[in-house]
Amino acid sequence: MVASSDAEALCPPVLTAGAMQAADRYTIEEYGLPSFTLMETAGRGCAARIQDAYGPLEDEAVVVLCGKGNNGGDGLVVARHLVTDGARVHVVLASAPDELSDDAAHNLSLLRQLQADGAVGERLTIGELEDVETLTAGVAPLRPRLYVDALLGTGLTSDVREPIRSLVTWVNGRTAPTVALDVPTGLHSDTGAVLGVAVQADRTATMAAPKVGLRVGEGPTRAGTVEVVDIGMPPFVLDRAAEKPGCARETTDAAVRAWWPARDPDAYKYSVGTALIVGGAPPFAGAPVMAAKAAGRSGAGYVRCAGPETIHATLAGALTTIPTLPLPTDDDGIAPDAALDALAEAADTADAILVGPGLGRAPGTAQFVRRLVRTVDTPLVLDADGLNALAGHIDELADQRQAPWVLTPHAGEFRRLAGEEGALTDRVRAAQTYAERWDAVCLLKGMPSVVAGPTGRTVLGSIATPALATAGTGDVLAGQCVGLMAQGLSPLNAAAAALHVGGAAAERYGATHDPRSMVATDLLDMIPRVAAERFGEGRR
Repeated sequence: MVASSDAEALCPPVLTAGAMQAADRYTIEEYGLPSFTLMETAGRGCAARIQDAYGPLEDEAVVVLCGKGNNGGDGLVVARHLVTDGARVHVVLASAPDELSDDAAHNLSLLRQLQADGAVGERLTIGELEDVETLTAGVAPLRPRLYVDALLGTGLTSDVREPIRSLVTWVNGRTAPTVALDVPTGLHSDTGAVLGVAVQADRTATMAAPKVGLRVGEGPTRAGTVEVVDIGMPPFVLDRAAEKPGCARETTDAAVRAWWPARDPDAYKYSVGTALIVGGAPPFAGAPVMAAKAAGRSGAGYVRCAGPETIHATLAGALTTIPTLPLPTDDDGIAPDAALDALAEAADTADAILVGPGLGRAPGTAQFVRRLVRTVDTPLVLDADGLNALAGHIDELADQRQAPWVLTPHAGEFRRLAGEEGALTDRVRAAQTYAERWDAVCLLKGMPSVVAGPTGRTVLGSIATPALATAGTGDVLAGQCVGLMAQGLSPLNAAAAALHVGGAAAERYGATHDPRSMVATDLLDMIPRVAAERFGEGRR
């Protein structure tokens, strides 16, 4: 298994606007790469991506909408390279030329020089925005093949104002595709929120690293296909920027292969991880069954499943390869004292424990969970009703616990845990804030899911598929997580790897089936296949 610090390098950074600006400053002021060179490299790279996706654009009309800042400067570089390659380019300046940033103004002068020299004939026109009616009339005869959004880029934190607002509405009404530079205009770079209006892009060419807002909130639907353009920024600068609050990294196949341990030739069932699943109640016996099977599919050598004695026969019948353990119950659910005694040996010998799938919310059951998390010294994954039992007590229990926690809430469970303060407008920062507060790994489920550790290290799931929108996938995810922790992965790496492998399994199902038809148990069949195809030992 590769050391965590080495494997982390296999997860590319995802940056906030502030972190990206800090990386820019360092590159310019300390590393010595001029800002104009960065802009030139960015624009040239974006033009190449546009040609790859929509080219050849020779004699095709492209409309480039440019703001006054560096994003507009990137657009001017794109315009220069496209027109040089034979496209017919119409540049629309959303502000007066004397309002442009220095680098943008320099690139405007280069474009005007091309015009003056006649090097591009009549294929280049540059105009200032008057109003959208005039713009519509001027563009219509061109029959544009493509629009380029270089109006605002990163850093916007308030609603889009005029005249940009009208331009955004106008470009969204065009039938030809739109490519956004860095982020679609109007999209919050950190949260993915639409700030009044936002460009609906077909593709986004983002500079140096993805921005967080392209991955969360409305970002994935507004940005379309996202491609990262290398602008010559040193990797160590981006890695350093990724450590700032609100930033993250993304899961990759290479990282999962590095984290997931290989088996020694002389391995035996106890040497490759013992996992204990505690869950189930009369209506929800299937949840711990799926979790237990997922733990085994993830490589844990010995898995046990404990549940209320009222469903023990069901668990035993469904888990033919997994030993089961009945927990005493009474009228209030699981009987805390008797159940803790019954569970003691299994808990002591486990390498990792999952508590919660399908457990129910009976008063005695909730008390049992709270007492269990206070006393065990084995790493815990808390999911579903295991989390609900902590609501209102989590700060106290976090101080009293004896072992590391992985918490796996969906949005509703997160709000119950965090209380009224638990806003999710910025999901990355919310996960980071409460991971630090509870000194735990927080796997905040959603699209994408966010895994944050107590030190601030954060990983986003990089696989998004609608196939996962079905009941029970959270139980499978929690089972994968405990199975990987039992094999020795750190809590954060286990959560991130489980997230990525589960996403890959769902993606694999969708490659040969309608994603709408997937049920959670299908993941159990896909995990071994995707493990062999993408994460197997032969692919290390």
